[in-house]
Amino acid sequence: MDSDAFENEESPRTRPSKIDIELQFGTPPNNETEVIPEITEPYLVFNCASEALLAPIVNYLKSLGYPIDNSMIWYYSPTAHLNVYCGNDPLPSSISIPDFELEGEKVTLICRGAIKNEFGTVVSLGSTPSIRAKQEEETTHKSSRRTKERKIGYIIEKVSKWRKLYNGMPNTKGEVVKLTLEEASTKVGISKKSLDDYLLQLRFGRKFGFNFQEHKDDKVGLLRAYVKKFKRLQNYSKKIREGEPIPAEVVALLQEPGTPACKHNRCCAPDFALPFKQGESPMFNV
Repeated sequence: MDSDAFENEESPRTRPSKIDIELQFGTPPNNETEVIPEITEPYLVFNCASEALLAPIVNYLKSLGYPIDNSMIWYYSPTAHLNVYCGNDPLPSSISIPDFELEGEKVTLICRGAIKNEFGTVVSLGSTPSIRAKQEEETTHKSSRRTKERKIGYIIEKVSKWRKLYNGMPNTKGEVVKLTLEEASTKVGISKKSLDDYLLQLRFGRKFGFNFQEHKDDKVGLLRAYVKKFKRLQNYSKKIREGEPIPAEVVALLQEPGTPACKHNRCCAPDFALPFKQGESPMFNV
């Protein structure tokens, strides 16, 4: 082999055994910066392309107590001299930092508080979860009507977009363009009748303290059942406020978790049910 060719042959990059993280977090103007030195295995993990996986690093930082849950996450690219958006926490396991960005064995992560919509769910800026949700919706659209039920996070995204198109959005010239509800529903790809129904369910869910962020990956049927349950139980809210006795079976319904998918007793609950979740014992008929 020619010696010059051998010298010009690119040698494989060596994976760093440790990296330092400069973490920028908080919400402007209260930004904070801290350096977390020498992150190593098992938190420094590489894929087959020698790219550093970001999720294990972020999870490690959260375990240290940094308030970055549900944050929007970027890393600074010294090559491109810009911040590269990675997605919202929790990040997909495949998100990585290219090996050529690790030459200095230091990575700058920027974590900013998540943007939330009117229903309290985190808005993702075109990250993988939104793409996955769209793919899932396309799959269910091709299946039977019975199995077409959409996820709560998906309908929130679609209803929000529908209302924004109706209220007006700026075009490339900066002019605000408004669509009719019918036109906006066509743009969104869901019928106006369905969107009207979803909006009603979302508004009742918000009124009754439904935890949209916790249940964004559950089917909309869970929300429907919750709304139906508390529309019936709200008839007792006045008696509860005034300390009047209520039936024992109503007390039992108010004490149980709001939905079968709730991870704890106070995950979903309207204001009038909270005293029962806190272990207090209002009077009731036996």
